[in-house]
Amino acid sequence: MSDIISNSSHPYYPQSLVLDGFVAPIQSPATLLATISTLIALLLLSTYLLLITKRPNLSLADRLTTLWFVLCASLHCLFELYYLAHFSSLASTPDFVASLWKEYAKSDSRYLAQTPLVFALEFITVSVTGPLCLLTTWLVWCGGCARHICQLAACLLHLYSVVLYFGTEFMAKESNCRPEPVYYYVYLIAMNLPWVLVPLGLAVQSTTEIYTGMLAAKRATASLNVKA
Repeated sequence: MSDIISNSSHPYYPQSLVLDGFVAPIQSPATLLATISTLIALLLLSTYLLLITKRPNLSLADRLTTLWFVLCASLHCLFELYYLAHFSSLASTPDFVASLWKEYAKSDSRYLAQTPLVFALEFITVSVTGPLCLLTTWLVWCGGCARHICQLAACLLHLYSVVLYFGTEFMAKESNCRPEPVYYYVYLIAMNLPWVLVPLGLAVQSTTEIYTGMLAAKRATASLNVKA
């Protein structure tokens, strides 16, 4: 069984952080990372096989976009929903998903410290961004006309959240990340960087599509007025 760790010996920064009732994970970091990586790989593989079977006419770009939004929706509506449900007791919760959060919290202890900003960001992500990602997935799948409106909105929400997330961490007086490079460069930077680069690219795509569509509609309207 897990042992309850005293406030002075938990592995998080700043070292002055108090985590009442903290329970250390039973699983090793390698086990936690291998398990979540395998689950994500299976999710994406099964989604891709479904796409090439049921929607063979989708372009490669649209297939990759669908995979991205399936990943986002799954993380937001399941993994991050768990965080909200256990927000006030995550440090003392011993189960596997809590252990995943505790491992990630080595790069950002705010997830265990019951920080209001993190709760607010996660609440918006779970209640708004997650469902929006699901809707965007469906619209890409069926070729819905509202696809780029929803895609742009989801991407802007992702970018907004990441800017606040990184900005408040970098401006903090004390770092919430352990000093080892793996936690800063891999956990904090590399794991969050896709939510900057991919949404930025998709936002540009959607903005271009919306602008082109509106320009074409405006020209068509002007043409009709001239003929009239």
